[in-house]
Amino acid sequence: MERKLRDLQLAEKVEKIAEKDVELAEKVVRSLEDREARIFGFVVLHNITESLEYLKSAVETAESDEELLLIVERSKTPLPEVAEMINSPYRRDIAYCIILEKTGDMNFAAKISDARLLSASLKRLALKKLYPESLRIARMIPDPYYRALALMELAEREKVDLKEEIVSAVGQVKNSAMRRRLEEMLEKKY
Repeated sequence: MERKLRDLQLAEKVEKIAEKDVELAEKVVRSLEDREARIFGFVVLHNITESLEYLKSAVETAESDEELLLIVERSKTPLPEVAEMINSPYRRDIAYCIILEKTGDMNFAAKISDARLLSASLKRLALKKLYPESLRIARMIPDPYYRALALMELAEREKVDLKEEIVSAVGQVKNSAMRRRLEEMLEKKY
């Protein structure tokens, strides 16, 4: 456990080392015994150098879906090919959510099968975008709870009247506690 902690701390320092000496940083990463720390280090090197060799090393080192997801999560570039390698449908969906949010490419939304994960991801994406694109994305959110939240935030931020759409989305929420919470939020805003 102590070794793992030390390796993870060292992996976090790889970025600073690589800014001065990439070869030394690579030696540090290759010397790490903890697999997760080594993967993290290779991803950091990939982010700095954009070398596919480091990405390949990270993927080859990974032995589980969690580690492949870590690569997708930590990489500055979208990695749909790594997301495809993930066996667990849930973790693969999370990977595609990360890619969707990084790129804004709605084609990745089609690869996400979990409606709640997709909805949460689209909500975050909608709130990053400028109006009216933000509203277009918010209207695409499949889960009415997340759609209502996104519409409320957009209405407030953009100073537009979306009350009818919000009320409609709130009315579609099946869970009574969640619906009540949204109704309370709606009362405070309107």
